[in-house]
Amino acid sequence: MHVPKTGGTAIGRWLKSVYRARDYVHLDVQQIADLPPESLARHRCYHSAGHFGRDVLRMTRRDDLATFTVLREPIERCVSGYHHFRRALLLHPQTFRPGYVARMLARLPEDISDVDHDFLDTIRDTQTDVLGARRDYEGFFDDLRRRRAAEGRSALLRPHVVAHVPGTEDPRRTFARAVEWLRTMPVVGLAERFGETLQLVADFLGVPPPRTPVTANANPTRKTLHETYRSALAPDTLAQLEAINRQDLALHEIARDLFEQQWARFRSRRGRTISIGPRWRSLENRLGSRERGLEKSRNPIATSLAPGIPSSERGIAASDS
Repeated sequence: MHVPKTGGTAIGRWLKSVYRARDYVHLDVQQIADLPPESLARHRCYHSAGHFGRDVLRMTRRDDLATFTVLREPIERCVSGYHHFRRALLLHPQTFRPGYVARMLARLPEDISDVDHDFLDTIRDTQTDVLGARRDYEGFFDDLRRRRAAEGRSALLRPHVVAHVPGTEDPRRTFARAVEWLRTMPVVGLAERFGETLQLVADFLGVPPPRTPVTANANPTRKTLHETYRSALAPDTLAQLEAINRQDLALHEIARDLFEQQWARFRSRRGRTISIGPRWRSLENRLGSRERGLEKSRNPIATSLAPGIPSSERGIAASDS
């Protein structure tokens, strides 16, 4: 379950390299709108790349999905998300509805310390919202398909607003649902412990961890990945961000405890045997399609091994940087 700005894009690219193309699906707005609803159940690895919440997985009609996610220290995630959104407005204005970019940039100064309080309220407790809010994705995509038939591809332009399921907006219940779901996950990762998180995910899936560090959507102005936003914030700005992220701060503490428990269990036992299939597919993805076709034709034994999928027969729903 992909929480914005927690490393999910990088994880999605890694998972795509170890699963067969027919088994992996990138659950963004366009992909879900394009796929016939009945076909969503046929995949084995679901990456919620559209920053959707839990209810989007109900559209797969699967009740056997093991879900994992990654959380991030809330102030770091909040500031990172602000800068990422602003870069998207500047670099990819064609993906937004006409007039939206100009309106938003007028409200979003380069320094988050100068942003108005009304906007800050729109980025309140994002991690809790993704994991605990109940939203009507079925209704949203039904309406999107109708609008696309009338408007064409302009219907896919951002922003996308998905309504809450009526009667589910109580913040306390949203937080409780987020905590409850976290406690059922086989892996609760932390962006601050990204390397160890990838080891836990790889161990659970029975696939090799990435051989090289995986990153995506990193802020180009940051000198190192270890540089923190919190240390550069003015005290009053930090206080404002902490006030609007109280639930996320509490959720992150719970996630950290769960991560430490999972990491301790992982360290206390031997590693699992991994399948050769994911290694072969990862190599194939690094080769061009032409070279891949030639290699398969020359090596029928390796080709017969490649279709093997790691871990158990149940599907996986994965969770951004």
